[in-house]
Formats: sequence, structure tokens, C-alpha cells
Amino acid sequence: MAKKIIQIIGLSTALTAQSSLAQLPNEIRGINVQGNERVSLETVRSYLTLDQGDALTQQAIQESIRKLYATDFFQDIAISIDEEGVLQIQVQERPSIAEVRFEGNELIKTEDMQQAMETLGIKQGRIFNEAQMERIIVDLKRRYQNQGYYAADVDVTVETLPRNRVALSVDIVENEPASIGQIQFVGNHAFGDELLKRRMLLSESSTFGDSDKYAKPKLQSDLETLRSYYLDRGFAKFDVRSSQVSLSPDKTEVFITVNMDEGNQYRVSDVRYSGETIVSETELDVLKEIEEGMLFSRSKVVASVEAFRNRLSEEGYAFAEIEPITKLDETERTVSLDFRIEPKSRVYVRRISIEGNTRTQDHVIRRELRQLESAPYSLQAVKRSKTRLNQLGYFTKANIETDRVSDNQVDLIVQVEEESTGSFNAGVGYSQLDGVSFQIGVTERNVIGSGYRANINANYSASIKSSNISLTNPYFTEDGMSLGGGFYFRNIDAEELNVSNYKVDTYGVRTNIGYPTSEYSRLNYGLKFDNQSIECISDFQACDRFVEDMGEDFQSVRVTAGWTYDTKNSFYFPTDGHDTSVSTEVVIPTNSDLSFYKIFLKENAYFPLTDDFTLKLKGDVAYGDGYGNNQDSLPFFENFYAGGIGSVRGFEPNSLGPRYQTTDAVSDDPKGGSFRVVTNAEIIFPMPFIENSENLRVSFFVDAGNVYDSYDEVEFSSLRSAYGAAVSWITPVGPLAFSLARPLKSEDGDELQSFQFNLGIPM
Repeated sequence: MAKKIIQIIGLSTALTAQSSLAQLPNEIRGINVQGNERVSLETVRSYLTLDQGDALTQQAIQESIRKLYATDFFQDIAISIDEEGVLQIQVQERPSIAEVRFEGNELIKTEDMQQAMETLGIKQGRIFNEAQMERIIVDLKRRYQNQGYYAADVDVTVETLPRNRVALSVDIVENEPASIGQIQFVGNHAFGDELLKRRMLLSESSTFGDSDKYAKPKLQSDLETLRSYYLDRGFAKFDVRSSQVSLSPDKTEVFITVNMDEGNQYRVSDVRYSGETIVSETELDVLKEIEEGMLFSRSKVVASVEAFRNRLSEEGYAFAEIEPITKLDETERTVSLDFRIEPKSRVYVRRISIEGNTRTQDHVIRRELRQLESAPYSLQAVKRSKTRLNQLGYFTKANIETDRVSDNQVDLIVQVEEESTGSFNAGVGYSQLDGVSFQIGVTERNVIGSGYRANINANYSASIKSSNISLTNPYFTEDGMSLGGGFYFRNIDAEELNVSNYKVDTYGVRTNIGYPTSEYSRLNYGLKFDNQSIECISDFQACDRFVEDMGEDFQSVRVTAGWTYDTKNSFYFPTDGHDTSVSTEVVIPTNSDLSFYKIFLKENAYFPLTDDFTLKLKGDVAYGDGYGNNQDSLPFFENFYAGGIGSVRGFEPNSLGPRYQTTDAVSDDPKGGSFRVVTNAEIIFPMPFIENSENLRVSFFVDAGNVYDSYDEVEFSSLRSAYGAAVSWITPVGPLAFSLARPLKSEDGDELQSFQFNLGIPM
């Protein structure tokens, strides 16, 4: 039987005759979908407003077509109904994207290009809509224009593939970026154009043709810089009205015009506090950065708010709100400042959790924390806890984050990244001072994560043969008292150390204790039971005379005492704080008249210059002398020496100071002395061009120092000095440092050494 079919396409209908409509079924008896390959029948039917059993109406057909087109799955849709009442839906699916290729892009990485396309819905496996081509081109051009590449050209080619797929090829010609042709200011009266231009990142073309490249983010940053510059100099109503960017006809030059309204310059008439201040106004006055009579400064207002907020956090108000309210007097050109303080609820620390410690035990970390659970939150205690963790040397980085859990409770998350705290050494090494050396041993600052420090090693080289066993518990008691002890043996051949012709054998046992006297300082005491024997070589007269007077073997008790004060914010690479140490060693003889003492003063200060640059100043003074019967000087083999890495770089190790006097002339052998002074100034910064340089530092330095027979012979004009560059690297086997130096002040006979290195001692 022939079937009469009436087809309905788009928004029109062929059902125009009542007689025709009358001949068709008045309800839909079935639905048939044709042409769909990827889109399932159920998906198509889910977008229809018609279903089996529904009455057939023109409005329902039009709404179904509209919804199917809105899915973007199809590029053509036709709906018809046959005489038996079956709705026939014919669809033509849009192709899918099989591949997206990029060619010619250098400025913007392919990964960033792909991410940009994904935001537009262009991705492998997605449905392709040709109407999106213009959006792709406009979006990519805009990204290049934001980087100053106004002449960049973008073209998208569509390649048809089998199985209703397409490949997109994005071809880019970046061309040259637009340079800054001219920067103009309109409305500036207080400051000239050239002064304002010097504060901007963007710069005009110079006489020599050198020019900065335009980039929209740079311009936005420059506008904020200008705003801050004015607001920090009293112009409280300063405003950048607009900024225009125009292009040359060839799109190679950009002309920038900044329209501004400076307004009047204001001074602070008074500073008040309102709300619930918690602490006294007198204390707030000490903390504030801005004073009456000063030019208004936004940065000083912000710094004052931060100082007040930090102070209130010490009282447990971690989320205090402080709003600086300014009232301008246009006539007097003054600003009245009112810091409105709302402390909110007092905040307590509910829980402290520790993350990232795979080896270090939790209690080793917790004992360094100064912020406790269930105690009021203190920002100062949290900062101090972070500093103490970084001072341990157990972690590459330690950080403490705050997680607010309610109006009056927070959790603290201590996040650490562990690093190697020791190593097993068994091998062959080389140094400039010692030559070839053999070593075996274990050095560990954090034994099995317990915080114990242990050292078991043996070394053999031309100059030094030694062995050492020691163990220290830094928390022998809960209040931080440390206890340690060990055994040691050392044989020194001074000739191989570039000193003189003698040998010294030393062995003994030691113990030491220490305890904190404050959050930053400690007292340390030590006791050594020491046995020494000396052997003179090659008619070394100083040694021969000493042995004749004192003998070759000495037993003694060495008593040590010291005080340290340490506020550094890191173990290896501090950027702030300082550490000071004062120590003394007194030798009490048991079988001879050999008695002497030594005093050491050391200071390292670190000053942050910027986020990356740190100034380090170092001072090191040491003095020794004899006491008791027939002891009027320090024994020659206990003299101090200077020169080399860790001392005065650019000079050979242990080479500075007076020389031994022989019968005929001055010897080449350094004598050392009883007084040593070394100083150093250094600019330290991370290794450039390396993304992760947490374990690398570069520095430019100036070193100065010398050794004298006595402190009353010190002449600062005789100090030797050098300048140069150095690199410090924390390797898995210990810190490595090397330097390249040239002398600033040297004299004939000084032994120079430009390149120097050292492994195992932090610089």
C-alpha cells in the first residue's frame, strides 16, 4: 500500500490543507531516527518535545527542531511523518575533531595554545562547529596582542577525514612585536614625564634603537606603580582616568597616553583609633608607621594595619578586622586617619597536624613548635615555630598553614619536605689543601628520625689521619638540655698542611652539655681528657726549643664554655637574622707545665635586601695565650691560621700571617699567630636561570683578614683582602662550595690561589 508522506523542514510545514491533515493520524504512533552514528537514539529522543501517543502539532515539531539544533550535535535536521503515524527524523551529524595541530608558534607554548582552544570547546574528540572558526582566530590574536604582537596572523585550515572527522591546522605567523614608540602623560604637574617613565617597566625607543616590547600586563603593572607612587607621596585623591594605546599603520609601534588627575597633596592631621583596640593606644602608637604631620602614604597606612593585626594576633585575635578610614579636608589639605578595629572572636588552635615527614618522627617536629594545641593562636609563635623547623637542617622547606574551622578555632598544618641529613661515605676524595684522601664513615644529624646527631668516621690523607665517634641528644631533657660524648684520635702532619715541619698525635674522650637560656640563646660546656705527643722534623728550631722546655708528651684536661645567640631563619641559606657565639677553651695540664687558653668571637648577620638578595656580614676574632709557670705565649702548634675558603679567599689555605725566622732569612713556612681577625661582606642570591634553585646559591664577596703574633701588633693597614664570586650547593653528600677570587690588597711573598673549593662544611 502506498504511503502518503508530508515532510516538515525547519520552521515551515507542509500541513496547510485541512483535508491533508484530516487524512493523517491524529497522534504519533512511533518515532524513527536515521542518520545518527555517534549520537544514540535515546539522546536524540531526550531532546524531543514529542513522544509516542502525543498529538502532532506544528508548535511541538518546531520546538523539537530548535532543541536538537541547540545541542550542536547536528548540522542538518529534517522531520516527517508517514501515513501510519510514524515520526521520521533524519539527522546529519557534525564531524568530530580528530586532531588539532599548531605551526609557527614560538612565543606561546603549544600546551598553552591547546589549553586556550579547550576553553573554546576545541579539543580532540569534541564535536566540530565551523561557526567557531572566527572565535578561534579572534581569541588567539587577542592573546598575541596582549604580548605586544599586533602584527601576528592566525589562519585555521579544516581537513576532512574519513568517518565524519576533521583535522584542524592552526597556522601562525607571529611577526615582530610592537615596540614602544612614545609614552605621554596628561595631567601630571607635580612630577615630570622623565621621572615617571623611570618608574615604569615599559620604556620608549632609545637613540640607539633599543626599545621595550609592549605587553598589556606590563602596562597594567605600570599604571598601578604610578598610582602607588603618587599615593605614597601625599596625593590621596590621585586617579588614572584612562590609558589609550594606539598603533602605527604598520602595527610595529605602540603609542601610549596616560591621562591622570593628581589632585592635591595632603598631610596627616591626626591619627585615631576606634572600636575595641584590645591593646593600649600607647602601644598602637609605637607600632604605627605613619605620624601626624607626615605626607599621606598608602604604603605606610597598609604597614600600620599589618603591624596592628600582628599585635592583636599575639592576644589570640587572629582574624581581627582593621579598616583605615580617611577623612579629607579639602580646604586645609589634610587627612584625618581613623583605624577602626574589630577584633572578632578570640581564636584557639584546635589541632596541629604534620605532613610530609616520612622519616622524621612527629615528636621531633612538635618539640620545636612554639604554638601549642588548645592555646590561643599567636602569629609570632607560629612564625617562630617555622623558623625553628627550618633551622634544624632536616628539611628542604618547612611551612605552617592555617585552616579556619570556625569563628574561634583554627587548625595548623605543618608541611615539611625532608632532605638528606647524613650520608655513608666510603671512597676517595681530593682537596687543594689535603691532596688525595680516603674516608669511610657515617655522619647523621637526624638518626632514624629521632633528632639524635651521630658521627662515626675515619679519614686518611697525607696531612691528617683521624677517627671520631660521637653521639649527641639535643633533647636529653624536655626543656632542651643536650648531652653528648665521644672518642677521637687525630694525627696531623703540619708540613702537608702548608704550615711547618712537625707532627702532632692527639687522642682522647670528651663530653658536653648545653641548655637554652632563652628562645634564641644557649650555654654550652664541654670537658676533654686529652693526650698529645709532638714530633719535630727537619731541624725545625721552634719545635726543638719547645720540646726541650716542655717535653714531647702532654696529658691535659680541656674545659670549654660558650654562649650562642641564633635568630637565623634557615640552617644552610639564611636570609634574615644573625648568629653570635662567644666561646673559650682552657687547657689544664696534668703531667707538664703546658697551659694555655683560647677565646673565640664570631658573628654572622643576614639582611634581606629584596626577596632574592641577601647581604651577609661576617666577623671572626680569635685570641690565645699561655698562663701559669713559664707560659707567656700560645704553643706554636696551637697557633691560629688564616687564608683559603672559609677564611680569606684568594689566598692559599693557612698561608697568611708571620713566617718563621731562621738563622739566615725568613722561612717560607707560615708561623701562625695568637691573634686572628677575619671579616667578610657578601651579596647572596639564588642561582639564575634555574627554576628550582633552593639548594644553590651564588654570591659576590669581599674578604679581609690576617694573623698576628699578638693583639697589640694588629695594624688594619696590613689586612689582606680579596674579592670574587662563589657558589654554594647542598649536595646529597654534603655542602659543596667553590670560589673564584682576585686579591684587593696583597704583598710580595703572599701565596695567591684564585680557584678554591671545599666539600662538607657549610659556608
